[in-house]
Amino acid sequence: MHKRLTPLALCLVAAAVLGTSACDSSGDSRANGPSAAPSGASAPAGAAPSASPSSSPAKVRTLTGIMSKLYVRSVRKNYPDVDHISDDSLITYGNAICVARSTSPDAFGKQAKKTMQDLGTTPTQTAHILGSADAFCR
Repeated sequence: MHKRLTPLALCLVAAAVLGTSACDSSGDSRANGPSAAPSGASAPAGAAPSASPSSSPAKVRTLTGIMSKLYVRSVRKNYPDVDHISDDSLITYGNAICVARSTSPDAFGKQAKKTMQDLGTTPTQTAHILGSADAFCR
């Protein structure tokens, strides 16, 4: 089973990075229209990820309280190869992916790419981090 997990993780990251749809959050498929990318969906390249629930839709669940502790514990227990990343960074980028997931597939892909670049992780490590965050955000 472990042999199948790595290709699956790579496929998930590739799908997230490339985006799975050209639709905006309303489901309308205007790929190049003015509302194709929701405002606040992506931050400038040098900025830290935005994990603030106040700047996002009301139904966004973030990693707070016990959920953040369970998320960090899960990542530490199941993926020891990312032990060089601080707990605060894991939570910050986990929250950013929760917000991006609720915004649009495009925002999710951009945030996945930004997370990989900022944390210096491999696609597999990024898939582990983001997959765990996504599971705890639901």
